[in-house]
Amino acid sequence: MNGGTQRAGAQNGTNGLPGAPPNAAADATKVENINSKRFDVEYLGPDLRSLSARHTQEELDVVARLAPADHDFPTPEPKPTRNPVLMLWRWWVQFLLPGMGMFSEAYFIFAIGNIKPLFAIQYPACFGKETPHDCNQSTMTNIQNLEISAIIAGMLGFGFVADVLGRKWGSRTTMIVMFIGGCLLTGAYGPKAQVFLSVFCFALFFYSCGVGGEYPLAASSASERAEADPKLRKRRGETVVLTFSQQGWGNFANTLVILLLLAIQGATGDVSSKEAEITWRVQFGIGTVICFCVMVYRWLYLTESKVWRAEHESVKQELRKEKDPATLLGHRSWREHYVIFKFYWPRLLITCLGWVANDFAFYGNKLFQSQFIAVISPGASRYVSMEWTLLNSGISLLGYYAAAYTIDRRWMGRKRLQTYGFLMMFILFLMCGIFYNDMLDHAIQVFQTLYFLSSFFNQCGPNCTTWLVAGEVFPTDVRAFFHGISAAAGKLGAIMAASIFVNITTVNTFYASAGAGLAGALLTWIFLPDTTDLDLAEIDRLHRYMLADKVEHYHGDAIKPRHLSLYEKWRGYGKHYDAEKDAEQHRLQTHDPIHTDQKDQAYKP
Repeated sequence: MNGGTQRAGAQNGTNGLPGAPPNAAADATKVENINSKRFDVEYLGPDLRSLSARHTQEELDVVARLAPADHDFPTPEPKPTRNPVLMLWRWWVQFLLPGMGMFSEAYFIFAIGNIKPLFAIQYPACFGKETPHDCNQSTMTNIQNLEISAIIAGMLGFGFVADVLGRKWGSRTTMIVMFIGGCLLTGAYGPKAQVFLSVFCFALFFYSCGVGGEYPLAASSASERAEADPKLRKRRGETVVLTFSQQGWGNFANTLVILLLLAIQGATGDVSSKEAEITWRVQFGIGTVICFCVMVYRWLYLTESKVWRAEHESVKQELRKEKDPATLLGHRSWREHYVIFKFYWPRLLITCLGWVANDFAFYGNKLFQSQFIAVISPGASRYVSMEWTLLNSGISLLGYYAAAYTIDRRWMGRKRLQTYGFLMMFILFLMCGIFYNDMLDHAIQVFQTLYFLSSFFNQCGPNCTTWLVAGEVFPTDVRAFFHGISAAAGKLGAIMAASIFVNITTVNTFYASAGAGLAGALLTWIFLPDTTDLDLAEIDRLHRYMLADKVEHYHGDAIKPRHLSLYEKWRGYGKHYDAEKDAEQHRLQTHDPIHTDQKDQAYKP
């Protein structure tokens, strides 16, 4: 039975778009009434008598209260228009505006690699090759690891906070952190190179904490926004990937801004120390202004995710009925997390390891970039190098939109797209490694094509899907935290790449990235469930059965074989799937309660 026709009661969150539903009071009533009814199952009528043959009275009481929360919170239809500008604006507001946090994080994070050569011009004895060095070289060479460590802290910390306090306050807080960090990066100064390095590292660490929080919050909010609106429900993957595509635009925009700043100063050849400082400070300043605008928008217009709010209250009510000690005391219960680890550890395994494999190869691609440019354009100026970087960013950006177009198609879906993306990265990097010397000598254009294709299939593949599926395969009330765990694991893959690739040859870096692609494809094929067309309401419904320790009585779409991984099928996770039994339970759970004073008029066997 289709999960879309089985809804009875949770709520989905908006992403704070202008024009939120005006019937807030009605929405609040829906949330408050979740699990509030009490059934006397003895008086339900003949159409549900078959349930008593399979369940005890106590089990029926429990199953009856595990009704799904209502996830239907449609947004009002805008007035029809044929104005192409207005149509483009509405599309941007609906799909891309919620991803402006990802735009900001990518703008700054990718800027670090883009401006390092500018730092080397301004501080040649610290960031460059001049000796003796006038700053701590260990600190300088570990800037990327410092940045990634802060991102991991933000992913875990803000991911947990978002599940406790909500998406709205989590999103507001991350952008405040990113705005303050942007101000610190723009104004970083020191009379000596060592002082500047210390100030810059502190500012970068501060900013990166906010970046880490943006990952689980943006992914969770986008998934729940699509789930809330029936018109977007079957386009959930597209909605989330388009939100994530702002990361690609942030990368592209930063490279373009640096190019324009260099061109305006006439620094298309050699770059002076003053020109280098103006360029990196102004590009940070532009990014900070963008952070400020996003921060103001979130404080004025962002509303809470209704899906999170409904599920959060529903889970708390269920835990109270289960006499959970922490919940009864008004504290956050760790029972939910224990249940997820117990039942969903294979999913956490693939969301973590899939992200590790992707980031290992992805950062390998970025580390190859300077070598790639040096090969295809020997002796290129900083300006020409940035032009090649811009081209690579543009090709990567196309991959986001190719992923958005195919992600919800039944012939593709999440699992196939991630598997094919990993396989293409394996093939392309392997070819680069095997034929590296031959291509450099006789077919540089072929090498160029392979490198650009690896960027495309990284985006039209695991970089988009790992971000998406980690926000779909877990229940709403713990979604952000487990997305944060998965993303943090991915960043460990980036640290591994940075540590390994500096100690091996260029050819071996291609082989290592190819190996990561192959491992990612195999792990995806075995462990990743396919959530294409699966309503998030069913995952939340199964979650309540888990909390009630009645998981064997759940028969719905969340354990339908089509939505399970190969490993989950092998372990028998879908053995209780039964569409007819699930339909009976839905009728029980959506049945109007019969009170004691109505028993005389109710059906009796």
